[in-house]
Amino acid sequence: MQTQVVHLVLRHLSLPSHGNTYMRGVLPPQGGEEAVCVAVGTKDACAPDLNIYEIPLIQDEIVIAAGEVLQIVRAAQTAADPFYRTFYRDDEGDLSQMPSLTLDLLDIRGDQEQQGPAALPPEAKHSTDRPNLVGVLPLAPGRHRLYWSSGDWPGIIASDAETSTGPEALHTAAVHGLPDARRAQPSKDPHCWKIAPLLEP
Repeated sequence: MQTQVVHLVLRHLSLPSHGNTYMRGVLPPQGGEEAVCVAVGTKDACAPDLNIYEIPLIQDEIVIAAGEVLQIVRAAQTAADPFYRTFYRDDEGDLSQMPSLTLDLLDIRGDQEQQGPAALPPEAKHSTDRPNLVGVLPLAPGRHRLYWSSGDWPGIIASDAETSTGPEALHTAAVHGLPDARRAQPSKDPHCWKIAPLLEP
């Protein structure tokens, strides 16, 4: 599910979700809960100037689909008080709103490391033979942090990618990039276990 949401958001980065607010990235939830964190902000906003919607993917045994995540983000931004709001399906199967989805400010710039180095595939399926992309976040203009998960690792490993050449660079890093797990170092980023340079293509 997380991989599907990441690629879905990547396809919508250049489209406003509401007014002058754009979906800027996706983060894995802290602690591995069944949730997804969507970063929103102005068109060129980067961390820490982003707001994060943490959206539960399972509520009362109801599973939220990847496509509904974008619907939820848009609905939260049009609400009178989007800061504490959660979502559930009513008896008719429609998404409705109830107070309690938390909106947090993100600041992970304190532990950035200098690392080496938008059409998307028609399907973004969970892979069992290579790490899966579970998050992407703009750290600065032309620089994104990508998060990967693998059953062989005890936690998520992140890598910073240079994306100054535009959406194609982000697309290439998201689809073909992998972290060099052998060179991973502990990270203070609360959304990952370690950070590592990208493997050379």
